[in-house]
Amino acid sequence: SLTIDATLRVSSGINAEYGGSVGPYPTAGHNSMNMVCDNSDVDNLDCIREGFNFPGADLRNLIVADERECVKHCRDTQDCVSLTFRESDNRCYLKNKRGGSSGPNPTAGHNSMNMVCDNSEPDLDCAREDTDFPTSDIKYLNNIMDLEACVRLCWDTEECVAVSYSRDLNRCNIKRNTFDWWQEKPTSNSVSINMGC
Repeated sequence: SLTIDATLRVSSGINAEYGGSVGPYPTAGHNSMNMVCDNSDVDNLDCIREGFNFPGADLRNLIVADERECVKHCRDTQDCVSLTFRESDNRCYLKNKRGGSSGPNPTAGHNSMNMVCDNSEPDLDCAREDTDFPTSDIKYLNNIMDLEACVRLCWDTEECVAVSYSRDLNRCNIKRNTFDWWQEKPTSNSVSINMGC
């Protein structure tokens, strides 16, 4: 007889080795389990960013029932740190970088999340008014409502350490480098901030 500790999940029809190199994969006649796994309820759905795609950095994709099942596959897949769920066909994209390869993109019908996120209010005490950080863009996003939303987009992007926000254009530029005072560019109606300043 075979005794399995209650903390281990046996996934019927799944072939995996801590998710294997690309995560659990449905295979007829295979029963697999991770030696260490998380069978707890999915409790991090507050990390979902509705209407955003995290493009690139895909480990693999598969069809699932909903976001909750997508999160469980990410938990069972080595190196999975974020995901995108496409509503039109319930396709789940498992990713190995926070925010995908270059951070969030507003995209209807897509919901994305990092497995660990920060939903706290941004501390903007060291924001530099009428200042632009002119270089080191990872990307820019239009139609972002305010600096707080821009900072949250930075938090959701793996390499982001600073932002510049244009109030005139509602444009958020997420940056891969921090900036000192001598690198700043005076720009009216722009505000910039280094993360963790």
